[in-house]
Amino acid sequence: MMNRLMCCLLASVAVLTAASAASAQTFRYPEDTRPTSLLPFFAEDMSAVRMVELIFDSLVVINKRGDVEGELATSWEVDADKMGIRFVLRENVKWHDGQPFSAKDVVFTIQAAQDRKTIFNAKSKYAFIRQVSAEGDYAVHFAFDRPINEPERRFLFKIIPQHSFDGTAIKRTDKFNRSPIGTGPYRVRKYSLRSVELEANPDYWNVAKIPTVMMQHTPDKSAQVNLLQYSGGKAGVQAVIFLPPKNIPLFENSDSVILEPYHTVSWWYMAYNHKNSALKDPVVREAIALAINREELLEAHLGRGDILSGPFTESSPFYNFQVEPRSQDIERAKQILADAGYKMRGSSLRKGRVKLDFKFVMDKELASNQALFLGIQAQLKKVGIVVRPQYVDHARYREQVFSSQKFDLTLNVWSFEEVEDVYPLFHSEGVINFIGYSNPEVDTLLATAKATRDYKKYKEYMKQLHATLNKDLPYFFLWSLDVYSGISKRVKNVFIQPYYYFTSFHAWEMAP
Repeated sequence: MMNRLMCCLLASVAVLTAASAASAQTFRYPEDTRPTSLLPFFAEDMSAVRMVELIFDSLVVINKRGDVEGELATSWEVDADKMGIRFVLRENVKWHDGQPFSAKDVVFTIQAAQDRKTIFNAKSKYAFIRQVSAEGDYAVHFAFDRPINEPERRFLFKIIPQHSFDGTAIKRTDKFNRSPIGTGPYRVRKYSLRSVELEANPDYWNVAKIPTVMMQHTPDKSAQVNLLQYSGGKAGVQAVIFLPPKNIPLFENSDSVILEPYHTVSWWYMAYNHKNSALKDPVVREAIALAINREELLEAHLGRGDILSGPFTESSPFYNFQVEPRSQDIERAKQILADAGYKMRGSSLRKGRVKLDFKFVMDKELASNQALFLGIQAQLKKVGIVVRPQYVDHARYREQVFSSQKFDLTLNVWSFEEVEDVYPLFHSEGVINFIGYSNPEVDTLLATAKATRDYKKYKEYMKQLHATLNKDLPYFFLWSLDVYSGISKRVKNVFIQPYYYFTSFHAWEMAP
């Protein structure tokens, strides 16, 4: 009897020990928003992009030295005239469902991306490919529409499996969005509204060292910081992707957390809906810009960063430093509105039937937006402009703002890869020109820049664009932030990949 009881106790202890060890080897991190989609084409917010990095592979990646390194490709050769490139593919790679990966999947990815019925924001990144063809099972050739220097750097996009789709016209409602099949180091174990759990792919050619990853939806930044403070415990998280600058001092001398700089190409903006007759008036857009003190808002709510005068970060080769950012000038804002015929009627300015009273739509899952809005609202009130908040959940926000355009003003962030491609944002036919902006001069600049083969000329066109958009103000360009991640000291061999974050994650390790 005693021996049987002792055996049961020992078995229970073994199970608990194993469960504890498994829990200790789970890398947890919070996200402000839920991923919109786990299908790479439609991964249009950073929480989705980070998940996609763990689930899917590209032909190549950028390594720690900034050089191009093979992932699904093992080698490549650029055509002598720079009008194409041939990749040799890695053999014996399997999709997460066990099906073999081959050149046909690469060809399918391009065909799906270029299908007119597959509608997504980053479609322009595939536009340079004129033709793609498989050469057997493990080689593929791409032909370009013009000569390209270092073309291999353009093949960072993710490859998707042909066998998971009925055709190349792929919809946002496809079940693959929630049940993705990749070739990457992790596969989806569980997907819910509150979290996404991944497990290491045992068939991966370079098996990940951390067995389990869990993304937890935690929109409250204060809650994220509190979880990081308990990074060594079961209830804590092992990383906060973007640590609010005001919380950085908490961890500067921490025994449990290190601060890692995270280089991003992203900038904040306040967008005007140009379908609104008042906001279509450049005088009103100028007055709003003059009424807002960006330095004050940045310091009070976000911390450190650069005030911007156009649609590029200061680290961009396209940033025009000759264009000075506007400074707050309340009296000037009042004067130009008065000169344009706007007069106070009740709580806001009016001119005829045009009323400077706007609906300001915001994603309520971005907690910092609410405090920022209150600051903006108070500043605009000083010049007679009223803004009324409408907070909506993340999914509804994307539909209401980007699809239906049912807003007057909104606040958000654009995140890019290595270089900002703003053609889709500001060309009158751009796929993410959700503000309805149209300027023939801007269209000409963007089209001319897109067609040029001379990179120096391209840069000059972009700097001209910067100056034109600063003057016309389709958006009010706000700032780019100095970003730090907080990461548990239990996590070793950390390298945060610029722009993508998790590209090198398979090499990260966790101490017991």
